[in-house]
Amino acid sequence: MSVRTRVISALLVTATLGCGSGSTSSGIALPEARPVPAGVDSTVAVAADSLADASFVATAEQEQALALQETGRLIVERTDSMWLVMSALVDSGRVVSDLDSAAATAATNQGGVALVALDSLLRSSDLEVEALAARTEVLLDSAEVALERAFQLNPFDTRSQVWLAQVYGLQARRLGQSEAYGRAIDELEKLALLTPDQHTVYAMLANNYFYVEDWDGAALNYEKAEEVYRETFDLVVEDPQPLDSAVVFSYVQAQGDMHVQRIDALQASEAYRRAYDFAVSAEDSAYVAGELEWMAWDDQNIRSSFARDSLLRLEQDGDLSGARRGYSELLGTLSSRTATDEIDWRLAIVDYNLGNAEEAAARLQQLVDRTPKDPVGAPIDPAYAQYFDDYGTLCLNVGRSFRVEQRDNRTALKYFTQATTVNWTGRAVAHYEVARLVQGNVDASLENAMEAVGDEEALSDTQRLDLYRLLMELNRRAGDFDAARQYRDAYRVLRGGLDR
Repeated sequence: MSVRTRVISALLVTATLGCGSGSTSSGIALPEARPVPAGVDSTVAVAADSLADASFVATAEQEQALALQETGRLIVERTDSMWLVMSALVDSGRVVSDLDSAAATAATNQGGVALVALDSLLRSSDLEVEALAARTEVLLDSAEVALERAFQLNPFDTRSQVWLAQVYGLQARRLGQSEAYGRAIDELEKLALLTPDQHTVYAMLANNYFYVEDWDGAALNYEKAEEVYRETFDLVVEDPQPLDSAVVFSYVQAQGDMHVQRIDALQASEAYRRAYDFAVSAEDSAYVAGELEWMAWDDQNIRSSFARDSLLRLEQDGDLSGARRGYSELLGTLSSRTATDEIDWRLAIVDYNLGNAEEAAARLQQLVDRTPKDPVGAPIDPAYAQYFDDYGTLCLNVGRSFRVEQRDNRTALKYFTQATTVNWTGRAVAHYEVARLVQGNVDASLENAMEAVGDEEALSDTQRLDLYRLLMELNRRAGDFDAARQYRDAYRVLRGGLDR
């Protein structure tokens, strides 16, 4: 940056000193007078020379700059391609960033010279990952030197600036040189002033602002990239192309993403809804729908959505105590009923896993009780079925714990019976447990056993065998011998099938 400033300043000073030879009284050397072509006014010639000085350099220097620029370009192509291959070899799960350089994309898609050279390198060497990384650093450093030199020779060729900014970005992303982001942003900001018609420059600038978490700068430049692309996509004389919806979608989606980071739900929602119009695949549409749903989780309270994500990561990482504290604190900040209910549910599950089973059951009971239900007791909102299932399962497990570990059949029966009152997918299992526990009461046991057999698909094979045996015994004791024989036969058929 300082190098470029000095070069430009020197050229501008030269241009304003006029023409002629010799020196001034101050000792400053003046440029040599240039010839005035026939038919050209001298004042016009001087003005043209001044403009030329501020616009391009001598042909020889320009050719040398182009050669250095090409060297830098090929190095970047080879480096980015190398990194793609190395990443695939080291970590097949790694997702390569969508912000990869244009050179790598071209090399990969077109099978260019750089990718061929890389393939040859990988096939003919035994370099380990560390060696490849070291080679990457060397290549990037070489590209930086070549491109900065090219810029010194020809500061008006914007292609050198593009590649130099890209080298800085690669250094920052690939090699962890975070200070390089600032250099890339500086290059691209100035480049945008020189080439305001290039949407890709604004996109690259936005990408680098994204990497340094300057969400405002990123959002602004993604918006500018979209605006410039829309204004210029058809300004082509040869081989004109229609508006590329994929390009517009990527810019508008990125705007939405940045507004989310800015905690601006209104602008994020507007961007995502506009992105729908340009989605070119089901995946694009699903992404936008998912982001809109994520923001709507607590009535557009993005901070709550972020907090929820952080707590889910804590829970998944096994920090249940930390997750419990976080969920408890988050509960008091939520606006919507659905968000409150979800966090209540998550808090109950964490409590259960921490060994606070009875407290978890009480919390889920309150949640189920306040949930609107249809005439058969099922939740009107299908999303709440998970809460009902977990409550029923929890009651069942707590009941078994009291029966087996504490030999407290009375308390166990209470939990089993509670589980039968909830419309959940395992209710037949709860009826089965009640029937087993109260076998001394034929009528009550038979009633629950019949409820269980009415949905016997919810039972395991072992439970079904035991249920048929129990029904045979209960019906025999009740004097219904035909029913007893019916369940005896069902028992034998099932047992025979399992024994095969």
